This record gives sequence, structure tokens and C-alpha cells, in this order.
Amino acid sequence: MPELALHFAVPFAVTAPVLGVRKAIAVSFVSLLPDLDVFFHVHRSPSHSIILLLVVSLVAVGLVSRLIPKYLSLASVGCLTLLMHPIMDLFSTYTPILYPLALESFYLDFEGRLMIGGSTIPTSTSQVDTTPTVFESFERLDAPMFTSEGFIVSLLLVAVPFLMIILRHARFRRGLGHL
Repeated sequence: MPELALHFAVPFAVTAPVLGVRKAIAVSFVSLLPDLDVFFHVHRSPSHSIILLLVVSLVAVGLVSRLIPKYLSLASVGCLTLLMHPIMDLFSTYTPILYPLALESFYLDFEGRLMIGGSTIPTSTSQVDTTPTVFESFERLDAPMFTSEGFIVSLLLVAVPFLMIILRHARFRRGLGHL
């Protein structure tokens, strides 16, 4: 799930029912921050380390709690969505999730299958791969903003909260028509 659209859509879908659409949009943009490393011609840099993001998040939440406490819950949710980013990447490619504590990048791969024929047999596989972490500069990066599968999933994840607002608004207006 390294697609930009999914990195936005998943936190949006999770937070919109609780925060509302406007705040969920803001929080979802926070989840894209680790990918700003591409503007420095490096990708999957220390900005994808859950250790470093956790330190930054704790400092940010601490500052918000002291300076503007009414935004503490929003800042906390924003930090959680920020931490979602490298976790999502971990399932698609090597990610330096534990940097600098571990100088390896990790990739988690697991799959469940169901064999249907004479008998029904469920199987699963799981694997954790590692490779040394190397932060290399690139000249060009060709990364998907979305794929066909990611596009439809992102569209559905973003559309459902908006559809709920439209339906709620229509019910409200219908209720006013009876007055």
C-alpha cells in the first residue's frame, strides 16, 4: 500500500465518522508527511521510522497540550495517523520502521488462501524479510499515486463518509419540510 491515495484514504475513512469530514481531511494530510522525503531525493528515509515519528509525535502532542489544549485530541489523532504511514508501507516494501534502533529495513508478507476441491483446505503463509537500510539519493522516482486496485479502494473509503453526510443532510431537510 505505498500509494499516496491509500495513505490519505485509510486515515480519512477511519477518522471521518468520529472527527467529521473537515478534520479528517486535515488529519489525513498529516499522514502524508513521511513521503515529503521525496523532495530531498530520498525515499523511505528516516521519515518512515516509527521510532523517530513517535518522538516527533510526543513532542508535538506535548506542545499542543501546553499551548492550545483544546486541540489535544485532534493532535493526538493526527499523530496516530502519521504513525499509520510506515506501518502501511511495511506490508508493501522494505521500510526502515525501527531506525535507528535497527539498521535494517523490514518487509512483512502474509497471505491466506482457501483451496476448494474434494475438500476445503485453508492455508496461510507469513514471512518477515529484512535488508540493510541504505538511504540513497535518486535522480528520478517513478512511484504510483494510485493503482487500479488502490484507486477503487481509495475512492470507496473517501466516498462513504461523504455519502453519509449527503444522506444525513437529505434526511434533515426532509424533516424540516414537515414543519
